[in-house]
Amino acid sequence: MSSTTLEAAVATAREAFLEAVHEIRPELHRYCARLTGSVIEGEDIVQEALAKGFYALSLNPETPPLRPWLFKIAHNAALDFLKSHGRKYTESRADLSEVVGYEDAPDPAVVRAALVHFLTLPVRERSAVILKDVLGHSLEETAETRGTTIMAVKASLVRGRAKLREAEGGSRPPGDGAPQ
Repeated sequence: MSSTTLEAAVATAREAFLEAVHEIRPELHRYCARLTGSVIEGEDIVQEALAKGFYALSLNPETPPLRPWLFKIAHNAALDFLKSHGRKYTESRADLSEVVGYEDAPDPAVVRAALVHFLTLPVRERSAVILKDVLGHSLEETAETRGTTIMAVKASLVRGRAKLREAEGGSRPPGDGAPQ
């Protein structure tokens, strides 16, 4: 195969890949930008994730489900970025006793508060709230993206939602629509 033919094949594959990820890309960017706190860094992470995804596809005989697979790549790239920039907010393990207060429906007050207070949360909680409450991923998708269990996602959501409500000045339990 000549270098011209090879370049044309790579260009065709790149265009097909970019077309396939066109609708996922804005959501990936929202996730990465909110996770890092920077629109610019979020864009850099999305670019890195897409480059890794494009390369990894060339090594796989089968195409994985694109959306969850790219979110996992972007999530890991964002965590690498945060760790390398001295913003390592990790918890050693989830406290599963907090799952008792878990409510599956997004809390609108939490979503509003989250836009202002995401960066005050540790990365695990921030990631869970963004994926579940902002982007509308299921618990299963959120767990798969983060490489953890559904119970750990629920624990992160309980803690993250509570911290966001507290930061907004509310102390009502999740799902309680009563004004204070």
